Amino acid sequence: MFHLRTALLALGLGTAALALHAQQITIRFPVEYSPDVAQGKADVDFVKRIEASSKGRIKVHFSPNGATYKGNELVQAMMRGDAEMTTLVPAYWSSIAPKVQLFDLPYAFPDFETFERVKADKAFVAKVYAEAEAKGVKVLGLLPNAYIIPGTRNKQLITPKDYVGIKLRGVGKINSNTMKILGANAVSISITEVSTALQQGLVDGMQTLMDVYVQYKFYDYVKYITDTRYQFIYYPWTVNAKWWAGLKPADQTLIQTAIDEAIAANRPVTQKLIADAEVDLKAKGVSVVHLTAAQEKALQDATAPAWTQAEGEIGKDLIDEFKRVAAKK
Repeated sequence: MFHLRTALLALGLGTAALALHAQQITIRFPVEYSPDVAQGKADVDFVKRIEASSKGRIKVHFSPNGATYKGNELVQAMMRGDAEMTTLVPAYWSSIAPKVQLFDLPYAFPDFETFERVKADKAFVAKVYAEAEAKGVKVLGLLPNAYIIPGTRNKQLITPKDYVGIKLRGVGKINSNTMKILGANAVSISITEVSTALQQGLVDGMQTLMDVYVQYKFYDYVKYITDTRYQFIYYPWTVNAKWWAGLKPADQTLIQTAIDEAIAANRPVTQKLIADAEVDLKAKGVSVVHLTAAQEKALQDATAPAWTQAEGEIGKDLIDEFKRVAAKK
């Protein structure tokens, strides 16, 4: 009888240990954009990967289109722990972590290879996002997208002087200051308000990703688009730090791997979406102009003062370190 009780106890302990090991995890994952744009497709890919690799034990409640939170509301939700994960454009994180504005400086990433070099230096990325992590948000990766490009109702923006007097939707503090340096007026409005603002003449144009012009049918109002490289858009893949610290190391590894794989797989997806979007825009009668190297250089020179002006918030030492990291070959 003693041996039977011992065996049953051991079996019970083993079952309990197995149940603990197989603990169910739920990830609330709100984003403010459509699942059909490039970054949304990466999010959906992650959901599929983590649910498959965990054999359904890790469930993701993915909430796109700002249905749960958006913008600064989402920043606050992440810090409170009301959401476990998001991929939110860094302009919003600057409200709690001004140093992240470093990556928004004009021509910080003149090509994708420069972004990849900086992204690969995880210690440096951690420095840039240290303020956010101190407030309870951990960065697990950087999801690259493409350049935001200006589009207007009635004018092609090619030279610096073309921006003078133009009212454009701004994308964060650094971008708005960059527009000011060019002589444009940056207007702070939600992406969902842009169509109405264009109709009513509250703005002359906007800045967004090539595929977003198509996704939101902005081609109904925007007729001139300039493919330029003054600001590269990426999405820090963030989690609530307290929630992350409470996970088992094995589960952290599963989630990190799924994120890394989703980021890597999204590059060709993004490239195709951008190429297809340009074809669609031209078919809708939109003029799309690609700047030459000389035209890009003129814009880069014209916006250079933004770097000096940002030293107060970002720090000259961090800016100088960024330049060294970005220049490494």
